[in-house]
Amino acid sequence: MRGKVTKRSVDALKPKKAGDLFLWDRETRGFGVRVKPSGATSFMVAYYAPGLHLVRRRVTLGAYGPLTPDAARTQATALLARVAKGDDPAKETAEGRRSAKEETVARLFEQYKEDGVGRRKPRTMEFYESLGRLYIMPALGHLPVAKVAARDVAELHRSLRKKPVTANRVGKLVRSFFYWLAKRDLVTGKNPAKDIEWFPEQGRERFLTVDEMARLGSAVRIAETVGLPPAPEHEDELEKRKAHPKRREPNAGMFKSELQPANPVAVAALRFLMFTGWREQEALTLAWADVDLGRGFATLTDTKSRKSVRTLSAPAKELLAGQVRVEGSPYVFPGRDPMKPLREIQRLWYAARAKAGLGDVRLHDLRHSVASFAGGRGYSLFLIGKLLGHRDQRSTERYAHLADDIRKTMADDVGEGIREAMEADPKVISIKAKKTTRHKRSKARPSGRR
Repeated sequence: MRGKVTKRSVDALKPKKAGDLFLWDRETRGFGVRVKPSGATSFMVAYYAPGLHLVRRRVTLGAYGPLTPDAARTQATALLARVAKGDDPAKETAEGRRSAKEETVARLFEQYKEDGVGRRKPRTMEFYESLGRLYIMPALGHLPVAKVAARDVAELHRSLRKKPVTANRVGKLVRSFFYWLAKRDLVTGKNPAKDIEWFPEQGRERFLTVDEMARLGSAVRIAETVGLPPAPEHEDELEKRKAHPKRREPNAGMFKSELQPANPVAVAALRFLMFTGWREQEALTLAWADVDLGRGFATLTDTKSRKSVRTLSAPAKELLAGQVRVEGSPYVFPGRDPMKPLREIQRLWYAARAKAGLGDVRLHDLRHSVASFAGGRGYSLFLIGKLLGHRDQRSTERYAHLADDIRKTMADDVGEGIREAMEADPKVISIKAKKTTRHKRSKARPSGRR
């Protein structure tokens, strides 16, 4: 049947018990809606193949809901314009699907990464590259994408069960990759990673105590003045090095036979993280243009929570004020190339935490520790979230136990006050009533007129 394709007309369509129901638009010839017996509704374009007027093609534009009638009409108009120029979109899509059957995961995953450049942050793309190189390519890289089955992805996920977080990240990346393929009509059917049962992940929050913070501060002073030997490697650190294979910044004196003071820029960056609780890359990429020492603020334009304005503590401001500015460098903590930021401080961190006897502490735990110190001083979760740059209050809810600690401290303090009052000797306090003087109204003599 024919009619105008609008939201109202599409909503009014009722599926047939058998066969598909079509509504062809009377304004845009070839543009229509198909309703299957199941109720699934999608927009489509029908046209005669150029040069083959007896061959009718159909191209599905997308499902109704995610795609509105107006947006579908725009797509249909563009596709029909290509047909008018001699193109055959349906044939091109079919050929693309046939070629995709021979395209391997390894080849198309490279295109997936290229498509992500500019859409995702560089470090995210580095992470994707490492997961692909270490896990996905050895297991699936040789397979044509059309032949990757759910059991292949499930087996890959299960093989990494000893590292549940990594296993889940790999599975979710495969799922995202196949959704990307489906959007480009390179694969059809169900996403092979859709029904993976993710491994449970244990949230880890480690807070430094006052004593531990003192030991860490002492270790940083030793690294700054004398130097520290390198820390022994651990499995998790080796995994992190694999995940970020690029060359790392040198920390002077820490990996030579004779100890020498560590790189002062790395030391300053580590101290800044201890003062502020910022994420590592937020601190390392901090530019002087983002800092307002006079007002005590820093404005970060590209963080995990988008734009973020952070208040700088007095120690953080003193550290920044004393930081030597490298001529021509925009960064507060420049790397070997002053036009690039310091890439990482992990080796200095490993050495300092080993000296302090804090082998179970991660660099990111400094962020949790700032929240813990703030909570211990009675600040609300709302203010702690602002201090750490949380955009969503739900991100701060992980520190809800700090509010319990604050309430317990308050309850103990109030209870102690009441107990002291109850155990004190009663004192009689006499209050003498003040004499109140009643002012009598004096009758004024009327002044008579003579």
